[in-house]
Amino acid sequence: MPQIDRVQSVIDAQQREFPRLDYSAKGIAARLVRLGTVFIAAIERVAARFGLSANEYVVLCVLRGSGRPFRLPPKAIIPLMPLSSGGLTNILHGLAARGLILRLPDPSDRRGVLIQMTPEAVKLIDLAIAAHVAEEHRMIMALPLNERRVLEKLLSKLLLAVDPVPETVAPRLQKARRASS
Repeated sequence: MPQIDRVQSVIDAQQREFPRLDYSAKGIAARLVRLGTVFIAAIERVAARFGLSANEYVVLCVLRGSGRPFRLPPKAIIPLMPLSSGGLTNILHGLAARGLILRLPDPSDRRGVLIQMTPEAVKLIDLAIAAHVAEEHRMIMALPLNERRVLEKLLSKLLLAVDPVPETVAPRLQKARRASS
């Protein structure tokens, strides 16, 4: 008996009930949603191995990706995460309480702060990122390299069409990096 993924079974059931609808978009969208759930669960598993929540992991990844001295204002982190400023503040409080970040005065904004990773956090996130990258490779190993490249291009094209990065975000991140150096 041929295998079908769990999305196909849902589509088949819906098509029986709504035979006039075109389900070709649902076949893609529902699989992307399901895969997103699976990949988010992988982030949560890897982050938990390092004593982090998924959101803490992402915040530390953003800071680590900013380059030395691994320091950014909170307003440079928020556009990269689906969080409110209050949600980010709660995450930052937890990271600070565990000694993984420092809050420093922002020399370019006397009311602002800069968030900087501690050396302990850099070591921790370096290990967590390596583990996460290994997990992602494990998860996509069913696809040969040429299919991975094609899929990556197609997903990027789709993502740019439905969720483009505002032109103001990239320059603001670059400016924040330069200002915090």
